Amino acid sequence: MFKKWGRLALMLCLAVQISGCAGAALVAGGVVGAGGVVYVKGRLQEQLNSPLAKVHEAALAALKDFELPVREDKKDMLVAKVRSQLANGDPIWIELCSLSEESTELTIRVGIFGNETRSRRLLGKIRGHLIDVGGL
Repeated sequence: MFKKWGRLALMLCLAVQISGCAGAALVAGGVVGAGGVVYVKGRLQEQLNSPLAKVHEAALAALKDFELPVREDKKDMLVAKVRSQLANGDPIWIELCSLSEESTELTIRVGIFGNETRSRRLLGKIRGHLIDVGGL
């Protein structure tokens, strides 16, 4: 019994320490199951069944819906990074990592220490845009 809980705790600790796409995939896929939303250390993460290009478009549309400026927008076929800022100066980071042709890892962080409520609102808008274009 204790071995099982010890292994789970070790997996969680290792997953939290790993950064980037591989760490996000481990947290989302290995610990809570694919497609689950995870909020860890101020970052909201979810694996979406949509290609990176569609998720990127949906993220930009969501920022526009909230009247948030795009401060930085970098994208290639494997990774995209979008930066924005709230009116109070809090930064917004959106990172996308292509896991396959039809799957993307999405990470959102609002504020230096994270804001789960605002991150979830932004995720909801992104999902809404993916549904509108038939991407989710």
